Amino acid sequence: MVSGEEQRFHLVAGLGNPGREYSNTRHNAGFMAVDALAGIMSGKSEEKEIHGGLLRQIRCRGGIISLVKPVTYMNLSGMTVSSFMRKKGIDAKGLLLVYDDMDIALGRIRFCIGGGTAGHKGVDSVIKELGTADFARLRIGIGRKNDNPDKSGYVLSEFNKCEKELFSKVIDMAAEAVKLSFYRGLQKAMNEYNGRFLGESADDNKTNIV
Repeated sequence: MVSGEEQRFHLVAGLGNPGREYSNTRHNAGFMAVDALAGIMSGKSEEKEIHGGLLRQIRCRGGIISLVKPVTYMNLSGMTVSSFMRKKGIDAKGLLLVYDDMDIALGRIRFCIGGGTAGHKGVDSVIKELGTADFARLRIGIGRKNDNPDKSGYVLSEFNKCEKELFSKVIDMAAEAVKLSFYRGLQKAMNEYNGRFLGESADDNKTNIV
């Protein structure tokens, strides 16, 4: 497994669902983070259509990093990601996958390399299409309401007013974290951001989200 010090990304893929009805839902955190990242990188990048997705390309450290949003719906996301990687000759260590995670509290983000899917259909699709789980991820916490057992309904719901304000800050933090990983390496970004929490306090957060 590649280490965080050695990681250099050629593709950042954000997961979500296409369509206006999904644009502000929790499950579209990956899309939101990729858009925010494009906004803070130097230079202009125009979004264009590719087979099964939307693409922006940004310049960084003398090279090009591709930002991809699959528009095949979540459970087929891997088809777009793997197709693009094959076309560009990108291997798994060159991928950073960005997506929502109910097992992480709202207000937190977490980088990791490898691991399972935790029931996330988009991640499952990417792993199946690539034939490996050995790639870097940025998991964006959306929390899990104790009184809402309907996982599908929850991730496809929109944030309430208070959550929306907090989540906007989380998305900005996620974009800054990915940018740091480009210039200082993934391990530095892990050290800097994996322990951060945006909110009142971790204990207060546990009363509503686990």
